[in-house]
Amino acid sequence: MGTTTHRALRLALASLLAVALAAQYIIGSTDSGLSFINFFSYFTVLSNTGAVVMLTMLAASPQRDGSLAFATFRGAVSVYMAVTALVYITILYPQLADVAVPEPWIDLSIHVAGPVLIVADWLYDRPPVRFPTRTLWIWLVFPAVYLVYSLIRGPYAVWYPYPFLDPDESGGYGGVVLWSLIVLVVTLAFAVLFYWWCNRRRAEPVSG
Repeated sequence: MGTTTHRALRLALASLLAVALAAQYIIGSTDSGLSFINFFSYFTVLSNTGAVVMLTMLAASPQRDGSLAFATFRGAVSVYMAVTALVYITILYPQLADVAVPEPWIDLSIHVAGPVLIVADWLYDRPPVRFPTRTLWIWLVFPAVYLVYSLIRGPYAVWYPYPFLDPDESGGYGGVVLWSLIVLVVTLAFAVLFYWWCNRRRAEPVSG
């Protein structure tokens, strides 16, 4: 695939996700009173927002991948999008617990198409860097902070972004802890996979 075509495809995916997120918020806030803070309290929304930023930056300047800092950011977004898809398919969709998604095309874009294409892009065109081991733990920081934020805010807002984070829906805080640990383990598993794929047959670390 040519560089120009690849950049165009990345920008097209960023545009699709941006339009899907904007449409989700507009429709959700109009039809069901979805607040701005609740909208950005969904992991799905945050990971897709990160994907829009990452893809736009990478499309504008592909050489950014040579920076360890940007490659770490790209890896984080890729891991979170993979987790978004897996959690949605295995936990949320079977329970018909859509995260305030008003239209099927939005649902497909942010939960399936976006994550699948982001992961495919990582596998097809991995960053030309070698990640240090600490990168794995860096990638876990955001999901851990997100879980703490959701659990602290939930009782005060009387609202949780996902059923498995709600003690009333998960059989108490024991269930919440169990599901949270499962999600963190899944996140670590994806992080290890993405880390290994990028680091295989690499030479020296690239600073940045």
